[in-house]
Amino acid sequence: MTFYESHEGSSRSSYIPGRDDAVDEVMREWEHRYCEYKDVTIFISTFNVNGKPPPLCIPKWLDRSFTKKLPDFYVIGLQEMDLSTQAFLYDVSSRQDDWLKAIKSSLPTPDNYEMVETVRLVGIMLVIYRHTKSRVSVPRSSVHSAKLPTGVQLISRMGNKGGVAVSMQMNDSYVCFVNAHMAAGNEELDKRNQDYREISQIKFPVTNKSIFNHDVIFWLGDLNYRLEVQNGLSNEAIRSLCSSEKSFKDMIVYDTLKQQQVLKQVFVGFNEPEICFRPSYKYDTGTSDWDSSEKCRCPAWCDRILWYTEASDQIVQMLYDSVDEIKLSDHKPVIAAFQLTIRKIDQTKVKKVHDEATREADRRVNDALPQVQLSATEIDFGDVYYFESSVRTVTIKNIGMTKVSFSFSEHPPPKYLNESWLSITPPNSHVKVGSTCLLSLQVLVDKEVAWSVDSDGHLSKILVLHLDNGRDYFLSISANYKASVFGSSFVDLIRREEANLKQKCFPDLLSMEADYAEAELHQNKYLVPYAMHALVSNLKRNGLEKIRFDDVSRHSEFIALRKALDHGTPKNLFEVCKSPFNMFNAFLRLLDSFKEPIIPWAMQNECMKAGMTAFDCWQCVTQFPEENRNVLECYVEFVRELIRKNTDAKSQLETMANIAFKRRKTNSDKANLDKRLDEVRVKFFETLVENDKEDSLGLRKNVSQDDLINFEA
Repeated sequence: MTFYESHEGSSRSSYIPGRDDAVDEVMREWEHRYCEYKDVTIFISTFNVNGKPPPLCIPKWLDRSFTKKLPDFYVIGLQEMDLSTQAFLYDVSSRQDDWLKAIKSSLPTPDNYEMVETVRLVGIMLVIYRHTKSRVSVPRSSVHSAKLPTGVQLISRMGNKGGVAVSMQMNDSYVCFVNAHMAAGNEELDKRNQDYREISQIKFPVTNKSIFNHDVIFWLGDLNYRLEVQNGLSNEAIRSLCSSEKSFKDMIVYDTLKQQQVLKQVFVGFNEPEICFRPSYKYDTGTSDWDSSEKCRCPAWCDRILWYTEASDQIVQMLYDSVDEIKLSDHKPVIAAFQLTIRKIDQTKVKKVHDEATREADRRVNDALPQVQLSATEIDFGDVYYFESSVRTVTIKNIGMTKVSFSFSEHPPPKYLNESWLSITPPNSHVKVGSTCLLSLQVLVDKEVAWSVDSDGHLSKILVLHLDNGRDYFLSISANYKASVFGSSFVDLIRREEANLKQKCFPDLLSMEADYAEAELHQNKYLVPYAMHALVSNLKRNGLEKIRFDDVSRHSEFIALRKALDHGTPKNLFEVCKSPFNMFNAFLRLLDSFKEPIIPWAMQNECMKAGMTAFDCWQCVTQFPEENRNVLECYVEFVRELIRKNTDAKSQLETMANIAFKRRKTNSDKANLDKRLDEVRVKFFETLVENDKEDSLGLRKNVSQDDLINFEA
C-alpha cells in the first residue's frame, strides 16, 4: 500500500510509478536508498455536535499540548453539524461557515493555520488545516475529496448517515482521512457493519484511487458501536461502572466494535490506540451526566479514531482521549494525535536505483510469478431480500515467492454504477508471502437493482481477481433475489392482486382488515397495492399524531415491516414496528421504491404547466391512468389527514411531493432551476392536499392567463 508520484518528465529512463508493477515492488523495498524521512504530527478530532450551533470558540478542544511544537496538521470531523430540512433536501448548510469559523478560532494559534480541504455530506463534515510554517509539502493537485451517503435516501432527500473522505499527498506519502457517521441504535449492529462496507467503496475523482490505495488511512467519526446488551448487567450498573475511573476499562470487553474486529467483520487490519477515557456518549446536554431522558441511553464509546497502514513502525500514537469539559452536545469530542513518518524522494538517487530495480524485477519475474490460493471460487448467497445485506467471506493466501498485489473487476462490468449489487472489502490490497487477506463480499439489493432483476430473481456475476504481474482468478457469484412489494411496479402489484381475487387465490387475505378485504372482494378489484393500504390504515388508527419527524430511522424495524408486508402478516403492523415514525418512513420508502412514478412521466409537464387552482390540478389528475390516479388519491388523502393531526408534517411536504413526481437529482450547476421547479411541484401537490377532489371539480373559477405558471419541459 505504498505509492509514489514522479515529479520528473515522462521519458522512458525516468521512474514513473504504476507503469510496471514488478519494478514498483522492488522500488518499495529499496525506498530507504533514495528517500529521506521526516516526522509529521497530526492532531485529529471527531465530534458529534447534535445539531447545536457553535459558539465563537470552543476552549480546551483543539489546544491540548502533546509536543513542544504545534501540530503540522489538524483534522476535524463533525457529525450532525446541520440537521435542518435544507441540509437533507439540497445538501446545503447554513451552519457550515459558522462551524468552520468556530473550529479555526479554537486552534491554538489560528493565524498560523491554513485550510487544505473541507468536504461535507448533509451534517457530516471533514476539514483539514496545515501549519503555514510546516515543511511538509501538500501539492494542491494531490488533494481530492469524495462522499458517500448510506442512510435512508428518498427521492431528492439525502441520507442522514454516510462518509466523507479526503485523499492528499504529504511530501511523497499518500494519506487518506475518512469521517463517518454510521447507523445508530443497539439493534443496528448489522447495519453499522453494512455502512462500513459501503463507505469502504469510496473512490476519489480524477485519480480513481480507493481508500485502500494510500500509505495510511485515518478513519474517524461517530461509528455508533454500542456495548453488548446481553452482558448480564443492568443499565444502572453499566452507568455506575462507566463513571468510575477505576472500572470503566472493564466495560471495553463489551464494546461491539472490538468484538466485530475480532470476528473480522469490519475494520480488518485497522488499529486503535488504547481507550483510556470514559464512554463519549450519551450525556445530558450541558452536563457530564449520563442521559436522564425517557430513553435513558446506555453509555457507549460511539466516537472513535482508527488507523491502518502496512508499515506500522511509521506511525506512533501520542494521544487518545475525550474532552469531558466540553458540554455542548450529548457526545463528548474525542481527540487523538499521531507522529507519522513520511517520505521525500531524492530525484537524483531515484534514477540510479530505478535502473538497478528494473534488472532485479526482471530476475524476479523470471524466477517466480505471484500465486495465491482461494478458500472458494464459487460463492452462492442463496436467497437474498430487499435492502437486507448478505455477507460471505473468502480468504486469499499468498503461496508464491513474491508479494502479491490484487484488485477486482466484474465481468461483464455494470452498465451503470447503481446496477452493482455486489461489493468487496477491501477492493484492492497487498498480501505478503505466506500471509492471508480476508475478503468480505456483500450482496445488497436496492430499488435500482430490484427494478432491473429478471422475473426469476437470478443474480449472477463473474468476479475477476487480478494479480499484478500475474494471472487472473475467477470467482463465480450467484444469488436468488426474493421479490418484494418494495422495488416493484405498483401497476403490476395491483393487477396481480386483482387476478388473485378473480381466481379466489389470495393467501394473504386472512391478514387483511375485514372492511378492506370485503370491499375488494365485492368490487373484485384492487384500488391500490395492499402493502400501501396496510401501512396507511395502521398509521391512521394508531400513529399519525405520534410521529416525531426528527426521530431516528431504524433499519431493523424497516426489515421487520418489509417481511410483514411481503408475507401479509401480522395484521397489526405495530407488533413488529413500535415507532410510528419508522412506519411512516417505510411508507415513503415503499412509494419511493415503486418502479414508476405516481404522477406519470408523460403527465408531469402538464401538471407543471397547470394553473395552481384546485380545479386545474385535479382536472390534470383525471387524465392519469387509473392505477396512478387511485394511488395518488390515496396518497393525497393520507397526507391531508396526516397534516390535520400532526402540524409538524408540513416540514415533510417537499419530500412527499418529490416522491409523487419521483424527482431525480440533477447536476449542481442547475441547483437554482431545480429549486424553482421543486417549488412548482410542491405547490401542485399542496393544492391537491388542501382541496377535496369532488369539491374542486364541482366548481370551476375563471382563471386569467397571468395566474398560470408555465415551465418548459
